[in-house]
Amino acid sequence: MGTYKLQHPGTCTGMFWREDPRPQGEKVISGGNWPRNGAILIGQEHDVGGAKYLEVTSWKQAGSDELISDCKGLWMPFDQGGLLLHATTL
Repeated sequence: MGTYKLQHPGTCTGMFWREDPRPQGEKVISGGNWPRNGAILIGQEHDVGGAKYLEVTSWKQAGSDELISDCKGLWMPFDQGGLLLHATTL
């Protein structure tokens, strides 16, 4: 389990959630509440086809004190044209 701060390396203000990248993975649509730069993501790291992903189990939106728990089907790549997820603590 790891804790990461989301910070897009370019000009984007955050990142949309990704579906489970594993071929047998469940496909879930996450809606419009996607993490903005500064959001804290907690979850399990996975290596899928040579790319590193975080399967998010809990997260906190940037600027919020509310931790959203028991998440299912929320994934985030570690790299998006540069490092996206930076190790941190709560």
